Amino acid sequence: MGPHHDAERRRALFVVNPALQRTGSDFGRRLLELAGELGWEAMVLETAAGLNVEAIGAALARREFQLVLAAGGDGTVAEVMAAAHERGIPMGIVPLGTANIVARELGLPAGWRRATRRALERFPTTRAVDLARVNDGYMALAAGIGFDATVMRHTPPVLKYWFGRAAYFVAGAWWLPGAPLFECTIRADGEEIRLSAVVVLVVNAGMLGAAPFRFGPNIAIDDGWLDICVYRPRTLLDRGGVLWNIFRQRANGDSMLQRKARSVEIIAPDVQWNEVDGEVYPGNVLRAEIVAGGVSVVV
Repeated sequence: MGPHHDAERRRALFVVNPALQRTGSDFGRRLLELAGELGWEAMVLETAAGLNVEAIGAALARREFQLVLAAGGDGTVAEVMAAAHERGIPMGIVPLGTANIVARELGLPAGWRRATRRALERFPTTRAVDLARVNDGYMALAAGIGFDATVMRHTPPVLKYWFGRAAYFVAGAWWLPGAPLFECTIRADGEEIRLSAVVVLVVNAGMLGAAPFRFGPNIAIDDGWLDICVYRPRTLLDRGGVLWNIFRQRANGDSMLQRKARSVEIIAPDVQWNEVDGEVYPGNVLRAEIVAGGVSVVV
């Protein structure tokens, strides 16, 4: 192989979450070997707990990469989506988490070998996918204020591991009859509404942790819109109905409201927690705006 061949070798950065149970200590080496077989020069960056978007961006800035791959669960995928958007570089997904919602929304293969092969072989064919800016960061899937965040704060880790996001609804279903209503103001594309709710969600992708259940109808990760879903049952009977609506995928315009917006601000004077892609933060304001087609994903 002459120098000319080396100059044409494509470079990929694998962002790997080492905390996942499926990845052994030699997983990075196996990824590099597979990439090498497919004619790619690759490097591995292992994520740590905390903020990885800056670290991924810095790694991408150091060398000329044509592609960045997220090898992990939806948390890793969301971080790589944010970094890929900021650096203007396409990404691939190697789903290794419990729920893998982004990969499933995009119809990507589940096995890591098939997913890696597909990303490296189909490059540079990509599909534009939406990302959302939320408060100080980004989200890939959903953010919520109210009961959603409270449940996430108290859901046992073992339940999270096995069920992914569905765990919160399993736990939430037990507590829903006692969930408090809170007053909030929602501004959607400049229009303001005041109402009481149990939870307000801002959703980019429609799937809950357990397929085939969805937050509501007609929610897609590439439609250029955020969906605001307000669950506000007022009686015990209504509260059972909200769960029924989630499973039936129907917004009834009363105990479940849904509307699309490009930007949304939710202000809840009494609620102290919000969650973004499953991470819980203190705070009573949730601001989100869609970055339509902000990420190019190899599918």
